[in-house]
Amino acid sequence: MKQILVLAVFIFSSFSIQAQYGGVDRSIGGPGQFQTGKKKDKKSDFDFVQASTDKMTKELSLDDFQKAAVKNIIDDYKNQVMSITVEEIPDTGKSEKMNTAKDKMEAKIRQLLNKEQLLKFENLKNKAEKKDKGKKKDSPEADEKKD
Repeated sequence: MKQILVLAVFIFSSFSIQAQYGGVDRSIGGPGQFQTGKKKDKKSDFDFVQASTDKMTKELSLDDFQKAAVKNIIDDYKNQVMSITVEEIPDTGKSEKMNTAKDKMEAKIRQLLNKEQLLKFENLKNKAEKKDKGKKKDSPEADEKKD
């Protein structure tokens, strides 16, 4: 009788231990540690080049040739900015390089536009600059510079 009781306790305890630890990889970084589902990041859903091209096409009434050329110019600019951001230089140097790249991009776009489109382009640019200046005034960094 004692043997059956000991055997039953042994079997019960082994099932209990296996239920707690069996089949589960508890190592750090093991499967199940992080969600591996194909969730897309909200930022990766946004296509800067396409959005910029669409806005300019709508605002400036670009034809198909101009639209394709502007899209290529903006894509080149985006690639330049991405390469500048990974460079091991001070932020001021990065900022200067990005401004130079932006100026070159705008110059290329201006060459494609007729007089009417050019005026609209300059208005869009001025609105964007005013909007950016407004954001900078409200930023904590602007407050620190005032002190």
